[in-house]
Amino acid sequence: MIKNNVHEIFKKEVMEKDALNRIKWDSELNKNDFSVCYLDRISKRLIEAKYNDLLIDGDFLIIEDKFIPLHRIREIRYKGRVVWAKRRVD
Repeated sequence: MIKNNVHEIFKKEVMEKDALNRIKWDSELNKNDFSVCYLDRISKRLIEAKYNDLLIDGDFLIIEDKFIPLHRIREIRYKGRVVWAKRRVD
């Protein structure tokens, strides 16, 4: 059973890696329901990738043959709705 309010779960996750680890290790979350949006350096637009289509290796997302630094992640979506967005930490 998925937790009642996925938005509440991700409120406390500040860093990209923390949010990704929450999806990876929380057995109540269905990985198929998540996608990651990252900023493409060349086109300057957000690219959305299904969570199950990517691999996390250190500080990089690996999607097909691309290595994307985690700091380029801008949003994490659950069933199409943003549950985590990059925010500035001072």
